[in-house]
Amino acid sequence: MSVTPVVLNVGGVKFYTTFRTLTGPSSGQNSYFSNLDYTKGEIFIDRDPTVFKYILNHLRDGSVLFPNDAFTRALVYQEAKFYRLRILIEKIEAARKAEMMRQAPKKA
Repeated sequence: MSVTPVVLNVGGVKFYTTFRTLTGPSSGQNSYFSNLDYTKGEIFIDRDPTVFKYILNHLRDGSVLFPNDAFTRALVYQEAKFYRLRILIEKIEAARKAEMMRQAPKKA
């Protein structure tokens, strides 16, 4: 079942992936994806699909390229919390902290 194709319908937009991607190491044991019934075909998730590509890319390879704008990053963070993706949440928090450090005024 690991490479079984899975269709996720996120807010009306279809995303194609695999069971392995959704339940792999980047997902974590208690993620939203660990308890879905993958035997029913297409899975509908009532969420905004706008930033789901970032979520899915993280699940695929454990990395994510953060968008430059703070609004999109905040949306990704919100969705990571909904999907209970601890690793992604930690990465976003670390990126926020690093950005704040870069923007902090330098002491003379």
